[in-house]
Amino acid sequence: MMFKTHLALGFLIALFSLSILHPAYPFIFIPLVTILSALPDVDTEKSKFGRKIYPISWCIRIVFGHRGFFHSIFPPVILYFVLKYFHLQFLGLAVVIGYVAHLIGDACTSEGVAFLYPFSKKRISGFMRTGGFAESFVLVALILVDIYISLKKVNLL
Repeated sequence: MMFKTHLALGFLIALFSLSILHPAYPFIFIPLVTILSALPDVDTEKSKFGRKIYPISWCIRIVFGHRGFFHSIFPPVILYFVLKYFHLQFLGLAVVIGYVAHLIGDACTSEGVAFLYPFSKKRISGFMRTGGFAESFVLVALILVDIYISLKKVNLL
């Protein structure tokens, strides 16, 4: 179920980032950030992304483990600079924001996230059990807030 929660949180953070970053194409930026908020789970072949690229995802999990390197701050930073090199800062920014949204979501779970892995294995963890009642509650709350803020942004409220 965490996939839906990641998307809802990614969407919310994308909406908030509009006011700060003022991206050139907000109607492209928001879906990009939302979809990319599930990207870190490429390190498990059980995830939505992982099932699509099973052999690659399996290899990533074997080499790096789930919630290891791919659940640290380093992949989005590396991807940002690679994309910037190719003059794709817009996409790089969407990657960073979506990726960090995912990490924030996972930091709220009892499994937590080691943001500075492999340099530090110190995990930040929270109150939710993946797939548990608290996550279901958070998902519904995020969806309601997403709807409310979306309606405010387009001046329907």
